[in-house]
Amino acid sequence: LGALSAVGPLSLDMYIPSFPQLASDLGVDASQAQISMTACMIGLAVGQLIAGIFSDSLGRRKPLSFGIGMFLVFSIACVFAPNIWLLILARFLQGVGGGSGVVIARAVVRDRFAGDALVKMLATVMMLLGLAPILAPILGGLLTEVTNWRGIFAVLSGLALALLIGSTFLPESLPPERRRNRGFGPVRADFAALLRDRMFLYGAGAVAFVSGGVFIYIAGSSFIFQRIYHFTPLQYSIAFAINGTGFVLFTQLNRILPPWLTSSRRQTIAIGGVTSAALLIGIAAIAPSHPLWLVLPGCFLTTASHGFGSPNGIAIALQNHGARAGSASALQGLTQFTIGAIAVPFAGESLTSVSVAIGVCAVCAITLRVTVGRGIKLNHPSPLDRGEEILLDGPAESAIAAEIPISQPRR
Repeated sequence: LGALSAVGPLSLDMYIPSFPQLASDLGVDASQAQISMTACMIGLAVGQLIAGIFSDSLGRRKPLSFGIGMFLVFSIACVFAPNIWLLILARFLQGVGGGSGVVIARAVVRDRFAGDALVKMLATVMMLLGLAPILAPILGGLLTEVTNWRGIFAVLSGLALALLIGSTFLPESLPPERRRNRGFGPVRADFAALLRDRMFLYGAGAVAFVSGGVFIYIAGSSFIFQRIYHFTPLQYSIAFAINGTGFVLFTQLNRILPPWLTSSRRQTIAIGGVTSAALLIGIAAIAPSHPLWLVLPGCFLTTASHGFGSPNGIAIALQNHGARAGSASALQGLTQFTIGAIAVPFAGESLTSVSVAIGVCAVCAITLRVTVGRGIKLNHPSPLDRGEEILLDGPAESAIAAEIPISQPRR
């Protein structure tokens, strides 16, 4: 599940060290090169929406296999793209396929867990997810030393093949008796229920704006470090990886923090972290010589805030929607990557543009916290949701569909 969740960072981060090279090779400027990243993010959002909806009716495995296969095909297409526009198209379709891995990984976790157990399991999955933004740019930087951006996409195609093979071993977590009939009416009803739930709106929105800061950092960092501070591609990859450790370390803090530090409070701390990151980078932008010792902590805080807050925000968003976990996960992912796709073109290639863009995301997250997010906290799991896997029949199945806690479930 961690590897499938890492499809997004793998497809987004591995070719970042070659951004300046790609722009030069295809004769485009920085913003056009960043559009190829935006296209992939939009594709990831659309793919999550489609795969999430269908996974509630077809089970988790079929949409997953189809999506990862599509991800493989269009990763290969990126290798042979002759111009920026065909690369953008291939990146979009690559993202559509890769979105299935991202959304279904979360849905599988929600199929089995709720409450604090859900937060801990999401933190475990996201620990593996966090390795991707650390290893991907290092690998990309090393590959840039011996090949060009096309070679990086060739390696990404090989990783896509490995994911496709690995996905065939994932057990089905949604048995036929728990699947939902699909059609426009039920899908509309599911989405209407999600949009009426304050917990979903706050959880999904908070994750989207905090992770939006990370997407901005990802898009602008290669130009900042390589053009302003004259890092080599490999040096940039190492700096990127060091900042990525903030994501891993702070994700795992969720497993050891005391119960009184609720998911809502942790998410509030994450919002404060990304706000501080914007301030540090902004101060560096207006200070003489743009001190690197301010920029590096700001970048670290950006990734750490995302790692600390995201398991809690996702758990808050999915808490009330066990019977529609695929659709809930899809809409949460759509929100996250849509906000990211909108934010990325504003990253630019300067410290000022990056700090302003991250600051706007921070202001939006604060606004959401003091309005929709007031008084929200993660519920304790019902007896139905405790344990790793519960087999039920008879009245229990009706209770699952209605999302009503049962006093004595049969394992």
